Amino acid sequence: MLNRTTVISTFLLSLSLIAPTAFAGTTQHNSYQALPDQNEIVTKTDFGNQTYVFHFTDNGQNLSSIDFLDHMETQATACRNWLYVPAFSNLNVADEIVLRVSTNYDPTTHNCTAHAYAGNNAGNMDKVLTFFQKKEYVDIAGFNLSAHGFTAAVEEL
Repeated sequence: MLNRTTVISTFLLSLSLIAPTAFAGTTQHNSYQALPDQNEIVTKTDFGNQTYVFHFTDNGQNLSSIDFLDHMETQATACRNWLYVPAFSNLNVADEIVLRVSTNYDPTTHNCTAHAYAGNNAGNMDKVLTFFQKKEYVDIAGFNLSAHGFTAAVEEL
């Protein structure tokens, strides 16, 4: 006869085996381009609706800021109301962090860019960097990114 602990443990183990492939199907196909002269890494995604720019200091040792460029048209009020960006590893959703952002609205393109800076996000930038260095799937600003290739891009800095 199975006791409650065995059933719960088996269930959690089955979730941990299924979760990575379940999320992998919704992950964007993306790659990372290192720009050593700017000390930046830029994402290239198959949807093309958003771009992430990771800014580093100390030759890739410290993540200083992230720019979230949304290429879909939006309204200025929606852009101004964008205050936070969630980030978490899809392998450990409970470890979610929230990044405080400031925004810029471009009235000519009707696009919004959010900026998360290390200065107003305490140690959370280090946590984001850790998510990517663990080569996990990272959900950041509502889009899943594969971390594959991120570490190699950092090493190019």
